[in-house]
Amino acid sequence: MEQPRTAEIEQPTTSIDDSFHKQPFIIGVAGGAASGKTTVCDLIIEQLRDQRVVLVNQDSFYHTLTPEELTKVHEYNFDHPDAFDTEKLLRVVEKLKQGQAVDIPKYNFKSYKNDVFPLRRVNPSDVIILEGILIFHDPRVRDLMNMKIFVDTDADVRLARRIRRDTAEKGRDIGMVLDQYSKFVKAAFDDFILPTKKYADVIIPRGGDNHVAIDLIVQHIRTKLGQHDLCKIYPNLYVIQSTFQIRGMHTLIRDAHTTKHDFVFYADRLIRLVVEHGLGHLPFTEKQVLTPTGSVYSGVDFCKRLCGVSVIRSGESMENALRACCKGIKIGKILIHREGDNGQQLIYEKLPLDIAERHVLLLDPILGTGNSAVQAISLLLKKGVPESNILFLNLISAPQGVHVVCKRFPRIKIVTSEIEIGLNDDFRVIPGMEELIKNAKYIATPGKGILAADESTGTIGKRLSSINVDNIEANRQALRELLFTSPNALTYLSGVILFEETLYQKTTDGKPFVEVLQENNVVPGIKVDKGIVELAGTKGETTTQGFDSLGARCAQYYKAGARFAKWRAVLKIGPTEPSELSIQQNAQGLARYAIICQENGLVPIVEPEILTDGNHDIKKCAAATETVLAAVYRALNDHHVLLEGTLLKPNMVTPGSDSPKVAAEVIAEYTVTALRRTVPPAVPGIVFLSGGQSEEEATVNLNAMNKLEVLKPWTLSFSFGRALQQSTLKTWGGKIENVGKAQEAFLTRCKANSDATLGKYAGGSASGAASESLFVSGYKY
Repeated sequence: MEQPRTAEIEQPTTSIDDSFHKQPFIIGVAGGAASGKTTVCDLIIEQLRDQRVVLVNQDSFYHTLTPEELTKVHEYNFDHPDAFDTEKLLRVVEKLKQGQAVDIPKYNFKSYKNDVFPLRRVNPSDVIILEGILIFHDPRVRDLMNMKIFVDTDADVRLARRIRRDTAEKGRDIGMVLDQYSKFVKAAFDDFILPTKKYADVIIPRGGDNHVAIDLIVQHIRTKLGQHDLCKIYPNLYVIQSTFQIRGMHTLIRDAHTTKHDFVFYADRLIRLVVEHGLGHLPFTEKQVLTPTGSVYSGVDFCKRLCGVSVIRSGESMENALRACCKGIKIGKILIHREGDNGQQLIYEKLPLDIAERHVLLLDPILGTGNSAVQAISLLLKKGVPESNILFLNLISAPQGVHVVCKRFPRIKIVTSEIEIGLNDDFRVIPGMEELIKNAKYIATPGKGILAADESTGTIGKRLSSINVDNIEANRQALRELLFTSPNALTYLSGVILFEETLYQKTTDGKPFVEVLQENNVVPGIKVDKGIVELAGTKGETTTQGFDSLGARCAQYYKAGARFAKWRAVLKIGPTEPSELSIQQNAQGLARYAIICQENGLVPIVEPEILTDGNHDIKKCAAATETVLAAVYRALNDHHVLLEGTLLKPNMVTPGSDSPKVAAEVIAEYTVTALRRTVPPAVPGIVFLSGGQSEEEATVNLNAMNKLEVLKPWTLSFSFGRALQQSTLKTWGGKIENVGKAQEAFLTRCKANSDATLGKYAGGSASGAASESLFVSGYKY
């Protein structure tokens, strides 16, 4: 279905690369020497421990003193703006903003050099804190900041702290410190530091002792981190909060199979929400009214002086929603049209005569390149409308257009329901989600499943050791090639999860494994997490690591041919486990991973595995599973993850490993019930992990779930590692002459699980190895 069109196709003034990477939230912290800036930074970092935060100290960018300056070091003013290499600081921050790792020097205050220490490697982060006495002095540095904090501490307190610090850390005696303070520090504070206080968004009295102020700052930062990246850059951009309802409507208006009637209906609903949100940004006056019962009600009065202006033709589609919200509103029109090849614009306008005295709601459902918007806004300004009186309402916006309009007109307000990836070669807005949805749907195809061949080098080494095979790359490659070239086996697979080493490996004939899979209609995937670590403050619970450079790695994996990813979170059941801390930490981690994957074109498999270790019964496992999944999907929604472009990889609901086993039908009923209570129908497929079950148990349980005669809005399939490979591994034994038989064993397990996804597995394919339990206590890989 065609999207609403603006006038003609226009050349964008910014490229898609300008907005591809995630923008960090940059905080500046200034104040006098020893005012408590570092303490404030440490407290902010501590409270933002679930985010990636990096601290960049202005002290690291002192100039190295020349031999001549060293002879007069006591006369050198370290508190003067010229003492800092601001150009180097700017280059470092710009690289971090662009998603690049940087090396930061460490200044030696004894030798007065910044090149004698090993450089500090700093990776791109969600939050960058710039700290220094003169960090607000240069306007170029200030302009990079999303929030500016000034730490205001009494001069006597700062002097006492400076004496303690400089004598202990910088090897200076008290006389030298006091001499420098009287000559340079106090004067520099009055001349250079204190005047920058006016640039601060927040002033913190008493520094690190002001916990109330720091808590409020952290709350604000968290709010900003939850917004779209462009909202962090442009305070005049507002994206209405995403909900499943809004995502669902956006999905419908993008679906090529949506009827015209449904498209109009759901587009009108979204437009109405945008208009209502936009009206909330108009000025209001307090008003008291008398109720029918004689009581006085204190409320507000609507803004009276407003009008709408639609950009012909597409803007007219928003007029009905505006009229429904604002009774009797005047609506003007602007036509912008490209004439010939010279790029000139002919503008037709019919506007209210008193438009300069009104607040204007400018209507255009698609903000693409931004050039038509610039023309329309410029015309309104020529008519005398104050820039701050213009509200620009869009249904869908491209980052290029947002950059153009917000930079050109920083005082107007833009309200939109969604910001997309960018523009295509024809300069039309890219919905950006079709590939994700298409790949997720394909992977969830009934009758197919996923081979999890993503074991780390250490884990596959244990598998190879069980058959007396050395853990070297040649043997790891041989096992992967055996699996990926098994005749007919890939017919039953829709995806294979690879380890990073395997993603770049080739067959003995020189063909990349990725190509082998693609030629057999199997989607390559990639494991992106870096394993689990113990979660502080818990009794042995864990969280998953791997966020460092995750976005860059995902982009690299996509370029290498991967189209989906996997991230494993691990929880356990105990007397008080899983704890709320563990649940929330892992849910938030899965959500952050998922949105980063989607921003880089990868379908995220969300895997919150609850280990089977313990003697709990199946009811306790069901309760824990429901609690964890509910938290995960709330976090996914909060992070604006497109559920239609995701897959879920959960545990089956079973009794603990030390409890009596139950029938497959019981496992099926408890598992499907837990999923029906927690997993939205927008998710196309659920691919189970085997969780230490034998090959045969995992298959039989999956089959029982698909035989249940209840509504299951998602495909129920498999993403098995050990439960697909155990028989194959035993049969192969590392011997070339056994490859054929091993591939037959692999084909048997693939076919059995394919049948199970359809509820048609009759059993009888289990060899001796297929019946062996694969349970490992506290399983890690």
